[in-house]
Amino acid sequence: MRMSSRTGVLGVLLGGLVLAGCQTTAQTSADGSVEGGAVQMARDAARVGATGTSSLAAHVGRIQQIPPHIYLIRGLANVFSQGMDDLAAKLAQRGYRATVHEYGNWPAIANEILANQRASGGRHQAVVIGHSLGANVVTDIVNVLAQQGGSVALAVAFDPTVPRQVAGGTRRFVNFYQSNNGWGERVTAAGSYRGRLENIDLRQSGNLTHFNIDKDPRLHAQVIGWVSQAVGAGARRSARTAASALSGPRADNP
Repeated sequence: MRMSSRTGVLGVLLGGLVLAGCQTTAQTSADGSVEGGAVQMARDAARVGATGTSSLAAHVGRIQQIPPHIYLIRGLANVFSQGMDDLAAKLAQRGYRATVHEYGNWPAIANEILANQRASGGRHQAVVIGHSLGANVVTDIVNVLAQQGGSVALAVAFDPTVPRQVAGGTRRFVNFYQSNNGWGERVTAAGSYRGRLENIDLRQSGNLTHFNIDKDPRLHAQVIGWVSQAVGAGARRSARTAASALSGPRADNP
C-alpha cells in the first residue's frame, strides 16, 4: 500500500514536469521575484502530491479566458496622433477590444499585459501600436515584457522619433517610417531577438509626413490584416462566422 502511494505521487510529479515544459509564462513568487513557469508548475505538482488532486483542479479553475486586447498609443501632448483613435474605431467595428492611451502610460500597459497573461496561463494575446513618441514606447513595452517572461503577438510603430532596439517580447515588429522627413527612425534588433522585424521606409510616399503617417487608410488596412493574422478575427466576426457555419448554406429562392 505504501509503495502504491509513492508510485502515485511520483506519477503526479512527472506529469507536472511535462506540463511545465509547455508553460513559458513567467510567474511571480511570494517574495516578489520573477521565476519561470516551469518552476511554478513543478511546485504545483508537488503540492498536488501532498494535498491531492483537488489542488490541481483549483489551480486550473483560476485560469481565465481573456480576449485579445489591442493597445494604441498617441504621441506628444496626447492631442496629436488622432490616427490612433481612427484605427482603434476600425478595429472595434471588427469586434476587437481596442483602447487608446497616452504614451506616458506605457508602464501600466506593460503591467496589464503581464497580469492578463499570468491570469490566463499564458494564453492571453495582445497587440501594441503607437505613433511618434507613442511609437518610441512600443519598443519599451516589448522589451520590458521580454524581461518579465511576457510577449505580444504583434507590435507596430508609426514613425518613431529616436533610434530603438528590440530585444524580444514580440513575435513580429513592424516599423513604418520615413527616412527623409526629419523625424522617422529605424528600429534595430538585438542579438537576443528571435522574432520578425520589418522596417518599411515610406520615403517615396510624398503625400505622407510625420504628422499624417498614422492616419493613412492604406496603412490602417495593412495593420488590421496583420492583427487578424496575429490574434484571429474579432469577437463579433468570430461569432458571425460560427453562426453562419451552424446555419449551413442558404438556398436561393426559386
